Amino acid sequence: MDLGALYDEWASRLLGYMMAITRDRHRAEDALQNLFVKLATSEPEMREPAVYLFRAARNEAIRAARRREGPLPPEILAPATPDASEVASALSALPPEQAEAIVLHAMEGFAFREVGEILGIPQDTAASRYRYGIEKLREIWKTD
Repeated sequence: MDLGALYDEWASRLLGYMMAITRDRHRAEDALQNLFVKLATSEPEMREPAVYLFRAARNEAIRAARRREGPLPPEILAPATPDASEVASALSALPPEQAEAIVLHAMEGFAFREVGEILGIPQDTAASRYRYGIEKLREIWKTD
């Protein structure tokens, strides 16, 4: 496994996802570093690298989030859109499980089957969390 190439390909996307979970850039960066240290020392078999990496990233981010305090910073997501802070603010208003499903499906392009694998839930539950989150986002943006 070429760890450098893996990092170059996935680190920025994993960091964005981890920030959605930890709601803190510094904790997400620490969790990302921990993830790659573990990858370097264990060299796991990855049949589906994207699913494996996002699942592992989720686990690391959850550990880091247990130590977090404070509100979601506006730079939680770094998409190249002018309204990134609005998206971040709206996502922070959702329950974390709905925000995760939206980030993974809508922003990272994972199928609901893959979202379910990453989150450790059934595919239908992943789709429901996404749907409920989207409904809440529509309500949030309708009132603005």
